[in-house]
Amino acid sequence: MRGMFVWTPLMICLFLATAAQAQQGGKAKADDSGTNPINFTYDFRIWNETQDLQGENTFSKMTFEYRFPLSKTWAGRFRGYVPTLNLSGQSYHGLGDVDVRVIHVPLVKKKWAVALGLEATLNSATQKQLGSGKTTLGPQAFLVFFNPLGIKGLIFAPAYQYVFHIAGDDDRADVSRSAIDFFFVWLAANKKHWVMFNPQIVIDHEGETETLLIETEVGQMMFGATSSYIRPGFHAAGDKLFNWNIEFGFKVIWR
Repeated sequence: MRGMFVWTPLMICLFLATAAQAQQGGKAKADDSGTNPINFTYDFRIWNETQDLQGENTFSKMTFEYRFPLSKTWAGRFRGYVPTLNLSGQSYHGLGDVDVRVIHVPLVKKKWAVALGLEATLNSATQKQLGSGKTTLGPQAFLVFFNPLGIKGLIFAPAYQYVFHIAGDDDRADVSRSAIDFFFVWLAANKKHWVMFNPQIVIDHEGETETLLIETEVGQMMFGATSSYIRPGFHAAGDKLFNWNIEFGFKVIWR
């Protein structure tokens, strides 16, 4: 947990500074919740996630994310991580692997849309325990359904991603992983509150493990185009990666 206490003051300072910039940028539009995966905006997010591992071990990670539109149908994303791992009485802290993503929306209809993405994770961790030791690529595809079953404010976005390594340390495990994601989010009519439900199936083809994880999220708008949320999760079935996790985060959006 040391990483959380070290980085929380920085998180608050960056959040408030970016929020002030957003306030100066003009009046926020109707939906600034950041819950629609194909609503491209300038978007800064920061969150801390803590995982309860097997035994007395814990893993926490501060994430800094910046999203930005490239055009009406293209957008980019950058993530940097500051993880802390407490494992067998030893503590490891530093910078983790960074990743970048581009996403393209080639087709948008009234009730549904198609999106394609490519994510690259760089072998940049300052300690081997804080990263995979590999540079990976992760193409992904997902559908986005608006107001399915006639439920106003609901978005359903099933997705598939395959992650594989293209370079890295020879003495580290190879990466070949599939993730199947079922993303449900409901935004209230006042566009100030939302609830998310997100089952995820993770298949490690190299390690021959299969895991079902479930996360939920409750979020609210704060002031201007800023919001906060809490996202607990737990291992539901299959091979256990961790017992439970919890995430606290902030978002600020400007256009």
